[in-house]
Amino acid sequence: MIYLIVGTNAYRAQYELQRLVKSLGVRPEKIDASSLDLNKLADTVRGLSLFQERRLIIVEHLSERKDLWDKLGEWASDIAAETYLVLIEPRPDKRTKTFKTLQKTAKLIEATPLTDRQRPAAEKWLLDYASEHGVKLTKTQASDMVARAIVDDEKSRSAEIDQLQLTHAVAALKNAVKIDDAAIAAVLPPAREFSVFDIIELAVRGKTANLRSALDELHRSDDVYKVAPLVWSQWSQLVLLAKAEAAGASDTIDLGIHPFVAKKLRPLARQLSPKDLAELTELAAERDYQMKTSSVNPWAALEDFLFRVASRQK
Repeated sequence: MIYLIVGTNAYRAQYELQRLVKSLGVRPEKIDASSLDLNKLADTVRGLSLFQERRLIIVEHLSERKDLWDKLGEWASDIAAETYLVLIEPRPDKRTKTFKTLQKTAKLIEATPLTDRQRPAAEKWLLDYASEHGVKLTKTQASDMVARAIVDDEKSRSAEIDQLQLTHAVAALKNAVKIDDAAIAAVLPPAREFSVFDIIELAVRGKTANLRSALDELHRSDDVYKVAPLVWSQWSQLVLLAKAEAAGASDTIDLGIHPFVAKKLRPLARQLSPKDLAELTELAAERDYQMKTSSVNPWAALEDFLFRVASRQK
């Protein structure tokens, strides 16, 4: 039997794994995907036990080994009856033949992260989790802690709540003499006023003072080489939406843009003229190239683009 745990929520993935181990009642064996080759994978997946002993094998990030991932798809139906194979894949390519095969043959378990839009659910979960572990939090403290655990995810282009970070914070608070603002500040970084996903909106709307504050905050807490790809990605999506609007197309599915992201970016796209889009996109490409190939200050290059967006009508 194959179990496939999919999603970037590390806390949920570990929680589901622990539940699985407990329910199966078999001592788990963790195998490092980087140590596998085709022969070892074959022994692991297709090998027969002389004494028919049950095995629970855990492999993380196997999809990053394309040769092995492809072969697993061919062997998925050959798993020995006494073998439980648990695959933990935060970001598998769902277009691959193997993933599509596993959708049919494996038991899929979601480890989807909570997003910024799910703060109430996250706060309730945190209150319950803390109580179960002997830590009493007020609703205000839980709200503050969840805000501090919001992180920007580069690949999904969304703001997610890091539940694993919150579990570590709860564990640390068990040792606190008194749980107050100072204790929480000691175990969690301060909440951000701005997200990296706010800066394109601030730039397009010409809110230069807020844009300056947001960039200063990001400068203090983030690596520019993490921030810049998010900015270029959002700008690309904004340009695609603007072109779709101009062509009278309302469906964004074919553009590869999540409906929530499209809803946020569409009003911004309408504020940019074709001339703005062309000139600023050329500037974005130029600044991106400079950041990668020259000694230009990367923050200065990124900020130059954003403030040019903000000042385009002045």
